[in-house]
Amino acid sequence: MRNKFIRYIVAVIAVAAIATATVYMNRTGISGPKSEQANSFPGNKVAISAHAPSPAMTELSPEQMKEDLDKLVHTLVQMHPRLINGWTNDEQSVIDTAYANIKQSKTRGEFYFIADTIVMLLHDGHTTLYPLPEVNILDLPLFWSREGLLVKDRRGAFQPGDRITAIGGRSVKDLEEDLQQLIPAENENWVRTQAASLLRSEWFLQHLGLVTEGTVLINATRAGHQISESIPLSSDSGQKEYNPYPAHSAAFTFEIKPEQSLGIFQINDCVYSKDYKSMVKRFFDEVYIQGISNIAVDLRNNGGGDSRVVEEFLAYTDVRSYRSFGGELRFSPQVKQQFPDFPDDGTGRNEPAPVQNIRLTDHPFNGRIYVLTSPRTFSSANWFALIIQDNKLGQIIGEASGNQPSAYGNVIGFQLPASDIGFQVSFQKFTRPDPSRDPATAVIPDIEAYTTANDIIERRDAQMEKLYEVIVKK
Repeated sequence: MRNKFIRYIVAVIAVAAIATATVYMNRTGISGPKSEQANSFPGNKVAISAHAPSPAMTELSPEQMKEDLDKLVHTLVQMHPRLINGWTNDEQSVIDTAYANIKQSKTRGEFYFIADTIVMLLHDGHTTLYPLPEVNILDLPLFWSREGLLVKDRRGAFQPGDRITAIGGRSVKDLEEDLQQLIPAENENWVRTQAASLLRSEWFLQHLGLVTEGTVLINATRAGHQISESIPLSSDSGQKEYNPYPAHSAAFTFEIKPEQSLGIFQINDCVYSKDYKSMVKRFFDEVYIQGISNIAVDLRNNGGGDSRVVEEFLAYTDVRSYRSFGGELRFSPQVKQQFPDFPDDGTGRNEPAPVQNIRLTDHPFNGRIYVLTSPRTFSSANWFALIIQDNKLGQIIGEASGNQPSAYGNVIGFQLPASDIGFQVSFQKFTRPDPSRDPATAVIPDIEAYTTANDIIERRDAQMEKLYEVIVKK
């Protein structure tokens, strides 16, 4: 009876929400239509003013840091599915080193990266520390493409499309090796897309030793020519920055392009709400009225949210059934506090299984479905793309996503008591609808369209152009 109960609630939670998964990305400005400059974590209690020292410089005593590490380690051990049997000997050695490094007072910024060494052990993009509040930033809009770290907008001597070769005297290649050890992730796509934001934050730059007397030396190349300039750290200019993945400011919106027989539904945040359900209905009503034969779901700026958005969307198509995700959920006192009907220990599991599509329309869409993805496509957005791809319901166009197809998720957020650093922890491991396609590090597009330096220079939407090209050919 208990096993049946557990399977039931795991199935319920598998479609409920990975809502907090997008919190980290929105707070760093990594995902969504907002500016990509680093934002502060609202839960941090440190007041910030334009003339105040960085909150990262707040001093913490050894006793305070021990209290925080105790809370972090205890929460991870109790909650994370990977730690049901505890840490390995090598992992415990890393934790012991972290405790050994707090014998003397440290700044909040220094302690952040000590705690980060523990979080990094899990190799889970959802389990992470939230970034620190920021006073000053490096005002240089960046985008990490396959070609390298690129400038997005004109700043000083730099122009769109310039390729950064070094920051603070260190090569980008050298820095990327460090970034792999600092940013919780499951693939390099996620490391790079977060680094494009974090490499503009003063506290992060200071940790990497890239700041000299309040300035950062930037080296770049343009058509074989070398460019070099020291950029002073400054408060947020508030300038709107170019986004290589064009996005509306709303969480979701749509447009109909009759000339291409195309409907585009853009979801920037997976918000399962009355407004979302209403807009999906309006979209498919327009698609039906105008006889549209192609629809595309744009998830390029989507860092996740509630996974039920894909169910609602498919309810207006002629799909009869599809396989959804399986998962293993770990119960704990922390999870029980969020879900009172759950037990406070143990695990539950369900395998990927067929889901009956409950249609919400008398005229379901029966044309071609496309999904646009990028390295910012994460969590429930990754889920959406995989439901389409693994069930062969449509094609993925664009760039590889930011997390693995089978990955940890469903997170709960916390705050360390002394430093006020926020963090979140996964309590479920999800298995993709078609496990035979594992192992895989990302959702790989069926049709690749990667943004290049020339695309940034010419303000060209590479993925949308590829979509138009595919539609014309078919």
